[in-house]
Amino acid sequence: MDHETFRWWESSEIAAAQKKLESSTAASPNNRAFAHLIAAVSQTEAHSAEQTIKSIPSYPKKVTATPTTNAAAHCDVGNPTSITVVVNKKHCINPPSWAPADLTSLKGYLMRGVTADHMQQMIQAATAAGLPFGLTSAYRSYSDQVATYNNWVQVNGSTTAADTVSARPGYSEHQTGLAADLDTGSCVLECFGGTAQYAWLKQNAASFGFIERYPSGLTGVTGYSPEPWHWRYVGSETALAMKRSGVQTLEEYLGISGGDYN
Repeated sequence: MDHETFRWWESSEIAAAQKKLESSTAASPNNRAFAHLIAAVSQTEAHSAEQTIKSIPSYPKKVTATPTTNAAAHCDVGNPTSITVVVNKKHCINPPSWAPADLTSLKGYLMRGVTADHMQQMIQAATAAGLPFGLTSAYRSYSDQVATYNNWVQVNGSTTAADTVSARPGYSEHQTGLAADLDTGSCVLECFGGTAQYAWLKQNAASFGFIERYPSGLTGVTGYSPEPWHWRYVGSETALAMKRSGVQTLEEYLGISGGDYN
C-alpha cells in the first residue's frame, strides 16, 4: 500500500475499528491482536522508536529472529503466566506464539489484568503527587515483536546492533503482558531518566509491585542498555523485597542466567 492510500485508510478507519474491537468483552484473540496493531499505528507519532508504521509494509521481513544454534535450549520459559517470570536473552517463551488469556486495555494499551490494576493505581498516585505520566507501549504479541525487531534492524543496519536495543521475537517480556513503557508526554525513552516522574517511581513503584527492569550499569546482567522508561510488574512482595535488599534485577534476585544471547 502506498503512503497516500495508507494515510487515507488511517484517518477513516483506525478510530472506528479500534473502538469496536477493544469494546467487545468477548473479543477473540485475533480481534485483540488486531486491535493492538491498530493501537500501535495510532501511537506512532508519540512513540516512533518503538511503534512505527514503517515496519508494517516490510513485515514479515526475512530476518533471523532467534539464535541459530541454541534456540531450543533458550526457549525454556514454559510458565509465562507467572508474575515473576524471567524472559531475557537467555530464556525465551515456549511456545513462541503464546499470549496471555487475561489481556485488558488501560488507556488504549493492552496488558494483563493484574498489571493494569496496579498500573492504574500507580498512575493515580503519581498524578495526585503532581507528577503524572503516561504509557507508550505495553503488551506486544510475537508477531508485533517481529515487526518491532525488524524495524530496529533496518534503523541500525544489522541484527547485532538491533540486539542492543530490542528483543528478538519470543525473547521480549512485553509478550508476557507484565511490562509497560512510560513517558511524561513531552519526554519519552532516554530523557525519562532525568524527570521528576522517574525519581518518584524509584521511590514508590515497588509499593505498587513494579521494578525498573533494565537499570543503569547492569547491562551485563540484563542484556540491555539502560531503559529508565521500561517498568515491569512483579508483585509488591517481590518488588519491595528487592528494594530492601538492594538487588535491582530479577536475574540476580531469582538466580537466573542473563546477559547476551550467546
